[in-house]
Amino acid sequence: MTWRRHVAPVAIVLGTGAVYVVAAKLGLRLAFVADQVTLVWPPTGIALAAVLVFGNRAWPGIAAGAFLANATHHEPLGTACGIAVGNTLEAVIGAWLLRRVGFDAALERLKDVLVLVVFAALASTVVSASIGVTSLCLGGVQPWDAFASIWWVWWVGDAMGDLIMAPVLLVWARAPRLGWQPRRVVEAIALLGSLLGVGLLVFIEPVGARLMRSALPYKVFPFVIWAALRFGQRGAVTVTFIASSLAILSSVQGWGPFTTGTPHENLVALQLFNAVVAVSALLLGAALAERDTAEHRGATDYSRLQVSEGRLRVALDAGRMGAWDWDLLTGQLDWSENLEAIHGLPPGGFGGTYAAFLALVHPDDRDAVGHAITRAVEEGPGYDIEFRTVRPDGTLRWVAAKGRVMRDAAGRLARMIGVGTDVTERKRLAEELEQRAAELADADRRKDEFLAMLAHELRNPLAPLSTSLHLLQLDVPDRQHLVQMADRQVRHLARLVDDLLDVSRITHGKVTLRREPVLLSAVVEQAVEMIRATTESRAHAFTVSLAPEPIRLDADPARLAQVIGNLLSNASKYTPRGGSIWLTAERAGGEVAVRIRDTGIGIAPDFLPHVFDLFVQGDASLDRSRGGLGIGLTIVRNLVEMHGGRVEAHSGGLGQGSEFVVHLPLAQEAAAGRATGRARRAPASAGNGLTILIVEDNQDAAESLAMMLRLWGHAVETTFDGLAALELVARHEPDVILSDLGLPGMDGYDLARRLRERPGLEHVVLVALSGYGREEDKQRALDAGFDHHLVKPPDLDLLAELLRRVVGTTGEPTRARR
Repeated sequence: MTWRRHVAPVAIVLGTGAVYVVAAKLGLRLAFVADQVTLVWPPTGIALAAVLVFGNRAWPGIAAGAFLANATHHEPLGTACGIAVGNTLEAVIGAWLLRRVGFDAALERLKDVLVLVVFAALASTVVSASIGVTSLCLGGVQPWDAFASIWWVWWVGDAMGDLIMAPVLLVWARAPRLGWQPRRVVEAIALLGSLLGVGLLVFIEPVGARLMRSALPYKVFPFVIWAALRFGQRGAVTVTFIASSLAILSSVQGWGPFTTGTPHENLVALQLFNAVVAVSALLLGAALAERDTAEHRGATDYSRLQVSEGRLRVALDAGRMGAWDWDLLTGQLDWSENLEAIHGLPPGGFGGTYAAFLALVHPDDRDAVGHAITRAVEEGPGYDIEFRTVRPDGTLRWVAAKGRVMRDAAGRLARMIGVGTDVTERKRLAEELEQRAAELADADRRKDEFLAMLAHELRNPLAPLSTSLHLLQLDVPDRQHLVQMADRQVRHLARLVDDLLDVSRITHGKVTLRREPVLLSAVVEQAVEMIRATTESRAHAFTVSLAPEPIRLDADPARLAQVIGNLLSNASKYTPRGGSIWLTAERAGGEVAVRIRDTGIGIAPDFLPHVFDLFVQGDASLDRSRGGLGIGLTIVRNLVEMHGGRVEAHSGGLGQGSEFVVHLPLAQEAAAGRATGRARRAPASAGNGLTILIVEDNQDAAESLAMMLRLWGHAVETTFDGLAALELVARHEPDVILSDLGLPGMDGYDLARRLRERPGLEHVVLVALSGYGREEDKQRALDAGFDHHLVKPPDLDLLAELLRRVVGTTGEPTRARR
């Protein structure tokens, strides 16, 4: 790279100088008026091209070449130096002027051709002609009276050099365009051959070619046009160079059309021909190049426009958008096909007017849309509104329209442009989100209310329990009454917990109905028995009216009794003392309608639609005298729907009582059978005693349960972890083991599995005690080896019945799921 940087400038100077000398020697042979003045001076074009291509590094070569060419032509050294200075300044000034105006050496713009003619051929050549002729006269080579004629020929010759020689060198100096097809090569050969043939006829005039004299030399113009059209500026300058060379050479030899007049006439005609051909060819080549460039740019822009339009169309389709353009002067309103589709119109189906647009807007939104458009036109550029549109098929869609007002050059309102977007789905989602947010907020509020209510309901029974325990410690009279009071409150707490577990299992679909043929009368009898004590204590007039014929159902009797019991319990709770409650059942087609009506406080109309919602209660007063968690009716609705029925609530308003109607499908006759009600058994208090082991880590719970079992006549031992239980069983095998599941170390499941693995313990009845009462909890206990599962605190009636069955059983006990 360093070598090239040092050698390149020297090579440019030497090469430029050598080419200049050779061209000058050839040019001097064309001397016309004086030995130093020629018809065309090729070195002028060579020098200008060298400075434009190589920069100012070429001027020393130009100066040296000009000096040598003139010094070796028998010119005085002073004259040769002056001519060399003029030729060098001519090239440097011409190149500087061209660069100042942004000249492009490719000559593919009309501007470049014109500046070459004006600044190079016409302007810069004045410098060389003036200095050169002055040097000839000062050196005594030419007389001063010949100054004007010599100056004219010198200037014209240099101008022809810039117009003929410089374009050829500048255009061909560009990187050659490779890859010409064979057809193009053949056409180029045909063009050059035809040009040479016609040129010889025109300019050499062989024998028999006198007919060509009348056409003059302008017969070459078709070849100039051919070259420019087919080969661009390269072809144009090449044909110009060849035609001008033929014309000059023939004239010097005394041949051709430019030798028939006086020397002055011949010179004018020849130079005029050369100038016309050169300038015409350059202008034609530049014009065609600009046309081709414009066409190429237009094709490229059109291709880009198509791509852009395609992308825009895809974007509009993807975004459910369409464009519109409203000419405010003519009133014409244009819609894209996308926008027509948004409004349910076929392509081209829009009327194209503002009135046609308003006709599609929902009547309730037209005023708002019109006001927004008027305000945008009168006050500001923006237009942004959402409105409903009515499609031809009557469907409603939401559209978001955005637009801007455009003004013309005079500042007058000209048009509005914008887009319309189908936002129906967004509106729907927003409404759903808003509704969901409201539901979540309501659920959160109800949760807070429920937690406060739950705290209230749990504390209510704890107060009398605490008081009863303190009184029992003081050994007050009427201890039996205190015990009964504590028993009622414990049962109330157990019911609250059971209700919570029930609603959780039911709402999550974890309750499985144990359907069997059952008589409605048996279910009603069991439900009535559940609330009899409450109705009697409140002196309610309770009437039960059932159909005379048996009504058979395919249902879970326990769950169905729970439904009717909950409704009866609510009726009793919300009916004042001395009020009336009616329970009636009657057939209605393929179903039975069970009605429970009361004369209670009734239900407010605004609360009636929400009466079955979870954690909702009509009694929101501070005292909450009627208690409850607001989940009973939710349980009722879910259980009824699980049975394939439905439940309804009716009320005339506050103070008008209420009525709940349960609709249940009747059982198929083939499956009908008489079901018997399950009678409530009293707890055992004596009998054949069992040996029972209690495994419970809560010492108070273990000892209190052991006291109760001993009162019933059983022998009881207690232990507080699984390992100790295994040791006790190894020493003495019990009849029954009541075990907690959440034991420290070895839990109840592992204990059951270990016990079942021991031989000889097959007859031992294992009963799980747990605070978890889900179906999967019970199943897990049974899978581990337990025979029964009781929820804490255990129902003493159920426990007594279970032990009574164990006493009366011989062999391996039957496993039951409770």
